[in-house]
Amino acid sequence: MANPLDKFVLGIRKLIEGLMMDRMAENDKIVTRFMANQEFQGAAFPILAQEIAVGGLGSLESANNGVLR
Repeated sequence: MANPLDKFVLGIRKLIEGLMMDRMAENDKIVTRFMANQEFQGAAFPILAQEIAVGGLGSLESANNGVLR
């Protein structure tokens, strides 16, 4: 059974922050803004988490011949 989005986002924050830091050289302005501006982070984080969750679910469907487990 998959985690609901609200529980998923609790565990994904560190991953998103790590990905942002990895991409800092290519996207310095956006990463700096994300890390330093709590209001911007609050707006962007739920969107990023949802995109990762949906992308992850799509990958699981493909791996399981269209069946979520």
